[in-house]
Amino acid sequence: MTARDNPPDDAIGAIQQRLLARARRSVEAHRDFRTVRREQQQWLAFAPGCRRALLVETPVARVAMFSLDRGAELPWPDGTAAQEVLLVAGEAVAGPAGGSAVRIAPYSLALRASPGAGVLVAGDGPATFYVRQLTTDPRALPDPEGAWWRLPRRDLEVVQAAGRRWIANAPGVDVLPLWGSREITSMLVRFAPGAGVPDHHHAVNEDCLMLEGEMFLGDILLRPGDYQLAPAGGGHFGEMSDVGGTFYFHGAVDPVLLGPTRPRP
Repeated sequence: MTARDNPPDDAIGAIQQRLLARARRSVEAHRDFRTVRREQQQWLAFAPGCRRALLVETPVARVAMFSLDRGAELPWPDGTAAQEVLLVAGEAVAGPAGGSAVRIAPYSLALRASPGAGVLVAGDGPATFYVRQLTTDPRALPDPEGAWWRLPRRDLEVVQAAGRRWIANAPGVDVLPLWGSREITSMLVRFAPGAGVPDHHHAVNEDCLMLEGEMFLGDILLRPGDYQLAPAGGGHFGEMSDVGGTFYFHGAVDPVLLGPTRPRP
């Protein structure tokens, strides 16, 4: 055995100090973040053929997961002013009330502006949805978030993810914008193994749902089904993926995602 196999005590101590400093930085940076692990989600019966797991509730919005049996309809809970809906798993049917419906696949997005906007039902099997429910009048929200909710021109907007082109944004990072402007957006972000983005801050609350793979946010590891609310004024550091991953987020378009982009072939 050589000295290389047994590092000196001062080297071990230096490594421990760096790890402790990183852990303290992570705790401080994420003090006000709200992370809900998939194992922590409490699924309760909510409507016929429907179960709900509430993730977070703020003064203006409610975020929840919904699980629907085959043919069951996604409900419009009391107090809801508008909905942003992401199909996470399964197949669903979306369409205006009394109009022709279309089948949508993961990870398609639907925006509903009123209870009578249209229907969203599970297709030929069970389906899982991620839903952000606005609980205040969109006109009462400050811009740019208020402007985002006022973007739809129809009571029901459906954006199919299938067939849309990913955009190469940075080394190992691709984005797929689904809805929004250059200020506020809802999009899919895909990291290749080892990819990440620089540290950054958030102008508004940022909702993030991990869909595939894994991602580190400092020392916080997100896995499929994990949710995190990052508050306005905070920020992410050490955002990267060892194994690759895909996540969905709604929030201000981070400066780190505003660089030159090009369609992914």
